[in-house]
Formats: sequence, structure tokens, C-alpha cells
Amino acid sequence: MKSLVIVGASGFGREVACLVEDINKVKPQYNLLGLVDDALEGATVEGFPILGDINYLYSMNPKPYISIAIANPIIRKQLAARLKKDFKFATLVHPSVSMSPYVTIGEGSIICRNTLFTTNVSIGEQCIINVNCSVGHDTQIGDFNSIMSHTAIAGDVYIGPGCYFGLHCTVINMISLGESGTYGAGAVVVNDMPANIVAVGVPARVVKKVKGEA
Repeated sequence: MKSLVIVGASGFGREVACLVEDINKVKPQYNLLGLVDDALEGATVEGFPILGDINYLYSMNPKPYISIAIANPIIRKQLAARLKKDFKFATLVHPSVSMSPYVTIGEGSIICRNTLFTTNVSIGEQCIINVNCSVGHDTQIGDFNSIMSHTAIAGDVYIGPGCYFGLHCTVINMISLGESGTYGAGAVVVNDMPANIVAVGVPARVVKKVKGEA
């Protein structure tokens, strides 16, 4: 059993704690010690203990595995850079996830209930793919992507790092999306998209350009 602490105790952190319980029901793998959060204390409504703020991790001996359960790609990347020197990241895949043997999932990623991957799919490090998503053949999803529930990504798609997809997005086949794009809930992406944009609508159109990371 690997000792595990979840970073982030808000809604998604609590979902990840339940995901870990589901993993352990099938095959015990993780001893979930609790969650850490800079803004919350006590326990979650489910009873999972909030151990302290993020600095609490450094007082733990031996060091646990950690899972960063924060949906914002920028914050998640910053935390991963801060923590990677001292901690190992757990890669969490819900037992209900359906995928071929030809799928790769990067370290620290979280794949939630009822997601479907077909074949030759590559998921980068520290990605979040929420419940009931699907990803088609030969698709590459870069590091630090956040893909919310019921998003459907077709085959032969390239998604750069650090993107965020709202609920029920659709991405058609054979297109390329630049890094750090934000796609609003229900967006239907039918064309290549540049980096550092916000796109919404059906079909999705760019409504704002944002400053990229320095």
C-alpha cells in the first residue's frame, strides 16, 4: 500500500478521494492519509481529514505519494514544479475506465469514472480527464490539460499543453489545438486553434486572446 495525500480539498479533491476508495475496492493500492489545502481545515463533508496546508507535506516522514486535484492548469503546473523535487506523483485511473493496451498515461494524471480511450492515445503528465469523457484513436493530449465531464475528442487530434475544456465540449477529428487554450462549456471545435485563446460556441470561435506564460 502506498501512502497518498491529495493536494486540494475542494470539490474535485473530494471526488479524487472517492476515486481512490473505488480503486482500493478492486485492488488495495493506496493508504489515503488525507488532503492538504491552504484555505480549508478540519475534514471534508465525507469525513476525509484535511491535514493542514501544503507545507504540511514537508513535515511528513516518510514522504507520501501525492495527487494534485486542482482543475486550473496554471496552478497545477506551478504546484507540480514546486513539489516534484521532494515527492512522487500518483497516477490515478478509475477502475471503470475503458482503454486498449495501446494507451499511455503520464505521471500524475487523474482519469475519472467511465472515461473511454480507444487506441494509440497518449495522455501527458498531470492531466485531469473527468467523468464520461471519450478520446479517439491516435490522439495526443499534452501535459497539464484539464478536460471536464462529457467531453468528446475524436481521432487524430493534437492538443497542446495547459488547455482547459469545459463541460460537454466536442473536438472533431484531424485538428490541432495550441497550448493554453480555454474552451467554453458546450463548444464544438471544428478548426485548428492557436495558442493562448478563449473559444466558445458552435462552432467554436475565438473571443479573446490571453497572455501566455512567461
